[in-house]
Amino acid sequence: MRPRARIALASALLAPLVTTCATLPDRDRGIERSVVRILNHAQRGDWYTPWDASTTEQGSGSGFVIEGGLVMTNAHVVSDARMILLYLYGDPNPHEARVRIIAHDCDLALVEPVDPGVLDGLPAMSFGGLPRLRSVVETYGYPAGGERISSTRGVVSRIEMQRYSHTEGDSHLTVQTDAAINPGNSGGPVVQGGRVVGVAFQAASQLENVGYFIPTEVIRHFLSDAADSRYDGYPDLGITTSTLENPAARSRAGMGPDQSGVRVDFVFRGSSADDRLRPGDVLLEIGDHPIANDGTVAADGLRLDFEVLLDRLQIGEEVRLGILREGAGQRLQFPVDRYPPFRLYRRIYDEPPRYFVYAGLVFVPLDREILLTQGDEIPQQLIYESYLRPMAEPGSAREEPVVLMRRLDHPVNAEMAWSKGLVVDRVDGRAIRDLFDLVAALDEDAGPFHVIEFAYSHRFAVLDREEALRSHAEILELYGVSRDRRL
Repeated sequence: MRPRARIALASALLAPLVTTCATLPDRDRGIERSVVRILNHAQRGDWYTPWDASTTEQGSGSGFVIEGGLVMTNAHVVSDARMILLYLYGDPNPHEARVRIIAHDCDLALVEPVDPGVLDGLPAMSFGGLPRLRSVVETYGYPAGGERISSTRGVVSRIEMQRYSHTEGDSHLTVQTDAAINPGNSGGPVVQGGRVVGVAFQAASQLENVGYFIPTEVIRHFLSDAADSRYDGYPDLGITTSTLENPAARSRAGMGPDQSGVRVDFVFRGSSADDRLRPGDVLLEIGDHPIANDGTVAADGLRLDFEVLLDRLQIGEEVRLGILREGAGQRLQFPVDRYPPFRLYRRIYDEPPRYFVYAGLVFVPLDREILLTQGDEIPQQLIYESYLRPMAEPGSAREEPVVLMRRLDHPVNAEMAWSKGLVVDRVDGRAIRDLFDLVAALDEDAGPFHVIEFAYSHRFAVLDREEALRSHAEILELYGVSRDRRL
């Protein structure tokens, strides 16, 4: 069966989703046979020394068999994989596997064995719906790297939007339970009435006996997106909002006593909402759901953040909004897409670091991984460039800010006054908006000096161009840099 057909079958399983699992039959013993242990030999890039990679590390997690000869698990279980091994229930022999589809933003992945037929005869698990509050669920998996399957039982205590720790920059619907979810449980099924109602994925380190699982609403979105063998991700409106619980704020917005909603404070340039929404607009409805003054909507018998309804859309689908603009009501409908600059806020996986080394100067694009290399003392200009400039200076925000991260010491650059954690503004008079601009500026300039100007500080560095070219290969060899760029 072709991969596309496999994933389409998996997606079709979700068609009969129900809103409660209370009436589903009790689980049978086949559940344990469907749960697999996953061993991942992973290797991440090193963002401080981007031409190198870190050592290979072994991690373990869980997964479960679904229709189409696939195993569902968490993205973080199989990220940065160099080799993935599956261990089936009661089988001591490892089976090599590969990632078929991975979605870092919602921490889900589909894995398939390299050899056909490995999963034949194993029961494929089916999906239920959103469990009710205070109902009982069971988690299955291989916690703490154990080789024997374990199950725990707990109560659903909360359903809400929450940040997913894998990327540290995406928030989706989560379900909280006191069923034990420990390292190694990740990717295992959470079951109610014999059907999967979620995928275990993270625990609250600051709390005791609190774990979280990804509900089937998010799973459904993932499988539907992946049905064409490509994952596109979640759409963004590209706005910031404020709640309107304050009566004075509602009055100033021109809202009537029977109206509620949230105020649009900022619209990111180039986002889905650009030229459609304006600062000061009040979002009254999304779809057919009124938005409360605290930013929630009534959905599935719960009060959830209104962004949950946006999460139900695929990229390219249209969102319907009811808004109040300058005291007048309007209805808007427009397609939603990703907002690429938000990638700055997410951790990076399955991609090597990008960089350019010239005369011992190490240039990198600014992203969350680069901020993490700074430790506890992140330069203020990097924070401003990442999080504040897109709103404070929307017309001049760089597409991909470039940072001089460090210097590989050599006589050609040793006397430079400034050499670490600086945003590059211009090189030889040329504005730098991304890493390709930087490379072109240094490669194409034929003058006697390279002048590198840095943003915010009015500081600059100077290199003798001829000496830089002569010393370049020597510096690469001295510091073991295999190649000077990865763009």
